[in-house]
Amino acid sequence: MNFIKKIFWDFYIFLKMLILGSCSLISEMCCFVQPIKSPINREKEYVVVTGGNRGIGWSTVKALAESGMKVIVGCRDGPSRDILYQSAKQAELPTESVEWINLDMSSMESVRAFGQAILDKNIPISLLINNAGTMSPYALTKDGFETQFAVNYLGHFLLTHLLLPRLIEAGTENKAARIVCLSSIGHAFGWFEIYDLQAKSYFNKLCAYSQSKSAIIMFTKVLHERLSLKNYPVKIYAIHPGIIRSALWTQHWFANIGYLTTKLIAKTEEQGAQRVVHAALSSQVEDLSGNYFENSKAVEPIKLVRNRDTQKKLWEKSCQLLDISQFGGLQ
Repeated sequence: MNFIKKIFWDFYIFLKMLILGSCSLISEMCCFVQPIKSPINREKEYVVVTGGNRGIGWSTVKALAESGMKVIVGCRDGPSRDILYQSAKQAELPTESVEWINLDMSSMESVRAFGQAILDKNIPISLLINNAGTMSPYALTKDGFETQFAVNYLGHFLLTHLLLPRLIEAGTENKAARIVCLSSIGHAFGWFEIYDLQAKSYFNKLCAYSQSKSAIIMFTKVLHERLSLKNYPVKIYAIHPGIIRSALWTQHWFANIGYLTTKLIAKTEEQGAQRVVHAALSSQVEDLSGNYFENSKAVEPIKLVRNRDTQKKLWEKSCQLLDISQFGGLQ
């Protein structure tokens, strides 16, 4: 893309972000977080959470541990791991309720090792929360994938493939296992290039973010259909946790400005986590698998991500990129 054309697209995207961002903030201002009405007790059940050391992820981990679940958290070694254990100690969670396993979502080798480490435990997984995410400058991972596409979507596609057999084993007819994928209202930005998933022809942070979050919704829909076809006891949901006071905002200069000027409107990380936990544990969503949620309600995503042909192509390309011949061992 030549320089003049890139300037035009960058300006157009900036204006579109202002309009859609303002509408989203107004909508968030009018929303109230709906906590689960009855106490949840999920003792002796296992949940896997990616990126659960800080932000919405940590608040989700805390809520799930308090419900009695044993939480396996995937995040990087070093400071991220230390933050996780320090937070667990400060929250006075039982020592055995939170376990760390090294995970770098930008590395498919690391995702495979993480998945294998969980499989080696030979435990049933009742819940998988694909939480980790980034909004980062253009860079290719060591696998050759655009970073946001790899971290936000492709790594979770792979992890779900690896852990699906354990989820199927854990689910029952009366209480299905669940997968919760964090998407975003940012998918409504409407950018998805099925023939340029690695953003080689044009890159913009917001476009790449929108593309990765759109991919999550499409993945959710297709996997739901495949699970339903075989009547497997696993439900899957894509959710927008809300406009959150999160460090993610600081990764883009004009998003950071928007955050600073609307700080009172945005929800807290704890409130965002309540929406995640609602999708993870509430009986109210049991029959709504395959849907996209905003403010704990199933809503229609934009037309672009509802396109069945695009959904199918994305699934096939994802399997090709990860050399998956049979997703999750589904027959």
